[in-house]
Amino acid sequence: MIPALETRDLSKHFGALYVTQDVSLRLEPGARHALIGPNGAGKTTLINLISGALSANRGSVLLGGDDITAQSQAGRVKRGLARTFQINQLFRDLTVVENVTMPILERSGIGRNIWRRASTFSHVLDEAMALLSQLHLHGDALTPVRELPYGRQRLVEIAITLGLKPSVLLLDEPAAGVPSAESHIILDVIAALPEDIAILIIEHDMEIVFQFAKSISVLVAGNVLVEGTPEEIAENQEVRAVYLGVEADG
Repeated sequence: MIPALETRDLSKHFGALYVTQDVSLRLEPGARHALIGPNGAGKTTLINLISGALSANRGSVLLGGDDITAQSQAGRVKRGLARTFQINQLFRDLTVVENVTMPILERSGIGRNIWRRASTFSHVLDEAMALLSQLHLHGDALTPVRELPYGRQRLVEIAITLGLKPSVLLLDEPAAGVPSAESHIILDVIAALPEDIAILIIEHDMEIVFQFAKSISVLVAGNVLVEGTPEEIAENQEVRAVYLGVEADG
């Protein structure tokens, strides 16, 4: 089976400082994969390399078997690679539905014709409202984003990425800034995302990681320390020593 996303020996350094070293990951179509590790491990740098926000010094990124290493960030989005950010990138003065219609217009190639009659874009509005319903945001459609609780703003960002119809979705700490009492909302939403989308999630909330992921990679100092199922990772002594702060036996 051709992987949905693959990195091969992906490396990034700034001078003598290597922040990512020879990272090789493989996500099958529909994968639910988590990337965890201590602060400074290079997790967001890796996401930036995969998405094209940073250029790699060595290695390659493949999407659906095609090498996209030389493609721009926008080019990767058009090929089906979408991402969220630690800090959301929303247009706070626009309504929820206006935020969600923009990526649909861009994906459909009609963004430049936005000044045509609104009825021309009725299918775009229908798709946007369907996405909002899917994420339980339909009641907030006409609300300016700035008026939403932060947890619901995070859901709007996920709706925007789904509007791009990605084959691979990178979720960079989707629960960051969300009160712990509301983190289950984020978990419920990402658990219900379409099964055909391969998802790579970075998340510090281990409850979300262990409930969501089918496989986990542990990144330490820019290197993949170990990869396995949630059960294998939870029982791994190296992970417990390096990441969970528990001394390894022996």
